[in-house]
Amino acid sequence: MLYRVEPGRQQLTSGVGIVFAAFCVISAIRIAEYFTGVHLTDDYLHAGRFEQFILISYQMLFILLTYSLALMFNKRLLLDIATQEEKFSKAFHSSPYAITLTRISDGQIIEVNESFFRITGYQLADVKGNNTIGMHLWVREEDRALVVGELSSKGKVRQLEFQFRKKSGEIITGLFSAEIINVDNEKYVLSSINDITERKQAEEAIRETSDYLNSLIDYANAPIITWDTNYIITRFNHAFEKLAGYSASQMVGVGLQILFPQESRDESLRKIALASSGEFWESVEIPIKRQDGEIRVALWNSANILNKEGKEIVATIAQGQDITERKLAEAEIIRLNTTLENKVIKRTNDLHDAQLALVNIVEDLSISNQKVSLANQSLEATNKELEAFSYSVSHDLRAPLRSIDGFSLALLEDYSKKLDGTGRNYLERIRTAAQHMAMLIDDMLKLSRISRFELRCESVDLSKMFREIAKNSQKNDPARIIDLIIQEGIMIECDPAMMNMVLKNLIDNAWKFTGKEARPKIEFGTTDLAGKKVIFIRDNGVGFDMAYLDKMFGSFQRLHTKDEFAGTGIGLAIVKRVITLHGGKVWAEGEVGKGAVFYFTLP
Repeated sequence: MLYRVEPGRQQLTSGVGIVFAAFCVISAIRIAEYFTGVHLTDDYLHAGRFEQFILISYQMLFILLTYSLALMFNKRLLLDIATQEEKFSKAFHSSPYAITLTRISDGQIIEVNESFFRITGYQLADVKGNNTIGMHLWVREEDRALVVGELSSKGKVRQLEFQFRKKSGEIITGLFSAEIINVDNEKYVLSSINDITERKQAEEAIRETSDYLNSLIDYANAPIITWDTNYIITRFNHAFEKLAGYSASQMVGVGLQILFPQESRDESLRKIALASSGEFWESVEIPIKRQDGEIRVALWNSANILNKEGKEIVATIAQGQDITERKLAEAEIIRLNTTLENKVIKRTNDLHDAQLALVNIVEDLSISNQKVSLANQSLEATNKELEAFSYSVSHDLRAPLRSIDGFSLALLEDYSKKLDGTGRNYLERIRTAAQHMAMLIDDMLKLSRISRFELRCESVDLSKMFREIAKNSQKNDPARIIDLIIQEGIMIECDPAMMNMVLKNLIDNAWKFTGKEARPKIEFGTTDLAGKKVIFIRDNGVGFDMAYLDKMFGSFQRLHTKDEFAGTGIGLAIVKRVITLHGGKVWAEGEVGKGAVFYFTLP
């Protein structure tokens, strides 16, 4: 039975087993002697030497059995203690959190785990005999005082967020937990730090991205609206305010039906229900009733927003285009065509005067063509009005932005002494945001004008143009010394003004992303690819991850934050649009930390 004990416990039970086996042997000998030997008396107290020997053996075995049991339980207790200590040690040293054991009497750090060295950057020599005050681990002394107070009153703290200072001086954010424990009748504090710096940075990046996207939606030229699964409006941008005549504050939280005329409301809500059930709108016409009662026709497309699992629709977003004027023009053309057809039928039926009918038809056709021409002119005028409206909107946006920037500067200059550091910082941030918005408006206008630009191609010396642009960049940034390598004699047929825009954006791009290089270098030249001349601009800047290549030439696509490198995310989109307008192709290659190269070809 004792051999059935697990191998790790057999040493504890072996002594008891031996004593028990001896007890069984002596008992067997006594039984055998009883049945085979001759007994002269039945008085056990006056037994012979053999019985006395058996009695003494039993007593000795009882003593040995008692001692073996005591020894076994003692070894078992020591083994359990060693096992618990081993488990604690493994948990202490393998934990991903920075764990310290500090003696309360003198505040000295007794032991730390490997994660403490990894997270804080300290070595064993820095920690040994030291304390958190001497190591300047706490960024804010009041945080440490708060923890001391909590431990004194409650004996423990759980998951409190504090900032800590690494050996290098870098500040990290961690979740701090601690508890008072007793070791050998002395009190210690067992504490841990869970480094959540990256998580906090990710949360901040998400918040900034959300703010940026919200601004894009609010200031987009196209009317944009969102609603939830109950058809309650949840978002209403400025362009939609102009379309519907309502303010966002009036509409958010209100049902969609308020936007539709009574006579077409049911049909409009039916289309809305189809969109919210998963149907994709590519182009759906829905009338909108303004607050002043005017009916406007809008062309809509929509998409559904799904939950994190991607299975359930939580909202729908729709973007519209006011096509009221276009619909009126189309209706006028249809009316004119109907009139023309009626006149043709009438003239055809007048066979008795065919010649006169023919003349009348020709005259009617001429009149109709004139009307169609007038309608086309009206459409052209409408397009010009839209272009003028775009310019007016950009101008109207610039004016308040200039006011914001100007008045903020005036506050900084005239009332600087009356503002504390936080107030001045807020004004500087307002100015920076206003200036960035102005740049964004300018770049959006540049991008929109390119498609309407009429190319005037001629032979252009790109080497000379590149050198002049680089020279101007050097004048604007005289403190930087950049090694420029320019291949001579690169001639190409293109529109000089448009190509100047391409080279300037690519040079500005290279100039910006080599800003952190000790020896910046920019090279301009050509190479052969499959027998075709390819023009390139290469730099040794920060480079980029090729996994994000598909975002490189998109509008408002940035691979770096604006705090790292300034810009609006429009420059490369302009480059691609100009090259595409010329019938060419543009692409890029790069590697993080090893620079980037941009290629383009022209027919």
